[in-house]
Amino acid sequence: MAKIAFISTMDGSPWGGSEYLWAAAAKQALKDGHEVLVSLHDWSEKHSIVSDLTRQGAQLFLRPRNSKSSIFFRAFRRASQSIPSFIPIHSKSLYQSLFDLNPDAICISQSNSFDVSGQPDLLNLLYSSSIPFTLICQLNGDAFSLKDSARATVQKLFTQAAVVAFVSRHNLTLAERQLAQTLPQATVVQNPVNLTSTNPVPFPDQSTAKFACVARLETTYKGQDALFEVLSSPEWKERHWLCSLYGSGPDRAYLEALAKYYGISDRIQFAGHVNDIRSVWAENHLLVLPSRSEGTPLALVESMLCGRPAVVTDVGGNAEWIQEGTTGFIAEAPTMRSLSAALERAWLAQDKWILMGETARAYAINRRDAFPGKSLLNLIVDTINP
Repeated sequence: MAKIAFISTMDGSPWGGSEYLWAAAAKQALKDGHEVLVSLHDWSEKHSIVSDLTRQGAQLFLRPRNSKSSIFFRAFRRASQSIPSFIPIHSKSLYQSLFDLNPDAICISQSNSFDVSGQPDLLNLLYSSSIPFTLICQLNGDAFSLKDSARATVQKLFTQAAVVAFVSRHNLTLAERQLAQTLPQATVVQNPVNLTSTNPVPFPDQSTAKFACVARLETTYKGQDALFEVLSSPEWKERHWLCSLYGSGPDRAYLEALAKYYGISDRIQFAGHVNDIRSVWAENHLLVLPSRSEGTPLALVESMLCGRPAVVTDVGGNAEWIQEGTTGFIAEAPTMRSLSAALERAWLAQDKWILMGETARAYAINRRDAFPGKSLLNLIVDTINP
């Protein structure tokens, strides 16, 4: 059996959609008898999945959170993709204690495709050791650009990685364009879904169209502000609809104010985080994801498995799951105009929503990886004895 280390770069909140994949692989590793080490940022309260992993035997290494990791700092870092000179350099790396245990393999989960480029202490440890490492690349977007120095850093990192795992083919191709480099060791993996059952959820009454936007309340990436602008048009104000936002995040107050500003606050519901995804689709007809950047959103695959069509923007892996006019509708760009056109097409096809949902479910069942954690673990284990 092997000693496998998992490192998460997630720094904006204690947990998010990017975390389920590495956690599923860690859980599978423990089940298979491997020793598991986990390095995370230290939050006042652990997510239940982290607590479960430690109860099952995982050894936890907590890193102090960077006080400069505000939403503005993170937005700057991710937009410019340069290595800020004001990142604090500790006399001893925050990862040293994990590397001292000499794991056989390391898996680094990046909530953004290039997060590690801004962590020189981790880069130095990776390069000075002979430990094979796997990179998971979740979020990416066309708006992300790499400065020359950062591009060189990422090129070296990706070249030395044993595996670079993207969660969509689109994001892999985009990264190769951003790096001006082919990534022969890159592959595509899937995120796990959070469903207790994949049986279809009965369609609710359609007297009022009910949209669900299941996403973190962070407009920089998730684009709920553009959705509100679309729904504030005179045409939409004359229609019978309700839109529920499921999720939490730093922009809730802004979105509440924006809904009021646009005069649609009576049509917008802030439902918070809901653990039972099937209960969301027992109440709603259509998923709307106005994202500006993505990996492949769990919410999309989950809604399809529950039997719902979707309106999505053509970012991340969205267009790899949605077939225009058959399982949903695709906005060609993450803009208000494109989103408006896609949502209009969906509205005019209301009589087809049930059939589209059934088709979406069948497509998702055939396409999804039922055991993505095991698939990722196999990639990691294969790096130990290639």
